[in-house]
Amino acid sequence: MENKRYRFGGYSFGDTGLAVLRIEVINHTETGTNYSTEIGLELTPDERVELIKKIITLDEKEVR
Repeated sequence: MENKRYRFGGYSFGDTGLAVLRIEVINHTETGTNYSTEIGLELTPDERVELIKKIITLDEKEVR
């Protein structure tokens, strides 16, 4: 089984539908697992939809 490289989480808040997308970068080492980086993006509802659409429609030719 392949080790996961990322853990995704987040939460929503406020009256306007703001949300925080959390991405933890998992670093597997010989002595255990640790999280070397955590990124938190605050997104509006429109930004979330844009991100989801981009991920769903990502063309293999764009991946390099």
